[in-house]
Amino acid sequence: MIIQWGRDFFDKSGRAVPIVMDTSKLINGHVFLMGASGVGKSHTIRGMIAQGALTSTDVLFHVFDVHGDLDVPGASVVQFSEQAGYGLNPFRVNPDRDFGGVRKCIQQFIRTINTASRTPLGLKQESVIRNLLTDIFEEFGFLVDDPSTWAMNEYESRLVSGGRDNRLYLNIPMKDKDLAKPFGVRWDEDKRLWWCHTEKYTGELLRWPVAYKERTYPTLKDVANYAKRLHEERFLGSDQKAVRALNMLNKQAIAYQRKLLNSIKQSRQDTRDEEANLELAEVRVKAVQAYTEYVNAIQTGHELDNLIKYDSPDVLKSVVDRLNNLLATGIFKATPPPFDTACSVWRYKLNPLSNEEKKLLVLFMLQDLFYKGVQRGQQSDVTEVFVLDELGTYVSSGDSDNGDGIIGTISREGRKFGLAIWAANQSPANIPESLISSVATKVILGLDEGHYTHAINKLKVDNKLLGFIVPQSTIAVQMKEKGSLKNRWWWVQLPNKKSVVSVAA
Repeated sequence: MIIQWGRDFFDKSGRAVPIVMDTSKLINGHVFLMGASGVGKSHTIRGMIAQGALTSTDVLFHVFDVHGDLDVPGASVVQFSEQAGYGLNPFRVNPDRDFGGVRKCIQQFIRTINTASRTPLGLKQESVIRNLLTDIFEEFGFLVDDPSTWAMNEYESRLVSGGRDNRLYLNIPMKDKDLAKPFGVRWDEDKRLWWCHTEKYTGELLRWPVAYKERTYPTLKDVANYAKRLHEERFLGSDQKAVRALNMLNKQAIAYQRKLLNSIKQSRQDTRDEEANLELAEVRVKAVQAYTEYVNAIQTGHELDNLIKYDSPDVLKSVVDRLNNLLATGIFKATPPPFDTACSVWRYKLNPLSNEEKKLLVLFMLQDLFYKGVQRGQQSDVTEVFVLDELGTYVSSGDSDNGDGIIGTISREGRKFGLAIWAANQSPANIPESLISSVATKVILGLDEGHYTHAINKLKVDNKLLGFIVPQSTIAVQMKEKGSLKNRWWWVQLPNKKSVVSVAA
């Protein structure tokens, strides 16, 4: 892919020597554009996309438009909002044995939520979400330690429920509902199916077959519904009643022992407290009764496991609330965005979303696109470009120096899979140095003087060169070529605006 920036401003030969970015000669196809508001970042991005599409017809450009004003002629445009019928599913498992799997999918979900949210998950919440996702993936047929289950086979089918929630869904026609109700079936509004407890599927109920469905990936709604059922059935049922009774027994025993010790300290002859002893006995009886009910209620064999690994009612309830809040953003949906596959530019209009929602959507989208790139295998040149206007929306200088997160991963590993990031920001100030150092091409369109120090320190650019830049007339460009450790900054004379616009058109 070839991008022509302009001509060498200092060339004295009169030959108008072009300064060109040839991705086949550079260490990668990443580009970082820096410029204050009004210096031409959007115009430059449009020109780059136009030139890239002309010189490499097999490249697909993903333009993440945070403000909704990055028009690209001929692009397929999809507007994202809470009311849109499409979005993203963060639980699509990458079947690659090295880069993919259920565990990595879960880890990436938790990491992205913590990166994009103003309030990261607590350690207990993380543990509960990890257990929830492991359970729901298992129910959908994706096993953590079995790579053979990670690939999606559309011809496979599965039970609507895996049985961990005590439910067995049945194909009961609505005309038969009154016949089935006396046998204890209940209606699930979300799945639009009747269900019974797994151990109750006997006798007359056998006349209705078990419900199957095509194998699919779980969705955030599936996880939220599963968490809600766990909270209601496990922590508001007999098992949690037993835990509360045991806690009360422990507190009563501690209080009784405290009274005995106080009596001994006061040198009283009779240290027995008959009233406290009776109260302790009553609480002990209630605890035994509660645990008897709990043992009798065990049906699937997962009850004790769930009771232990889901920590407490408060923690699980907080996770249910968090999942419901994520659902309310409207960006997590099973239906993918309807881009025109015949177009080489896909424009994601994100302007109706909040900053947190934009960050969530873009980071999860990049994760999915990266995994798809890995599955395609190594490429000789750039095949997909991710255009990130306002890079500071997705990263910050406080990010880990090792480039944690999907943007750091793509910047380090994307080249061999034909992936490139073209990012723009007003300054390098809030961008991690590790990310800046991994980008082959850096372009300064004109910085506010207040950001000169950051540019000098992070980009190793000369102060005089920054002062020479005239917005929309001259720019500074650095390109790291293969096999070279030091690369000069070029002072580039831009072509006039009219010629660039004609290329974009």
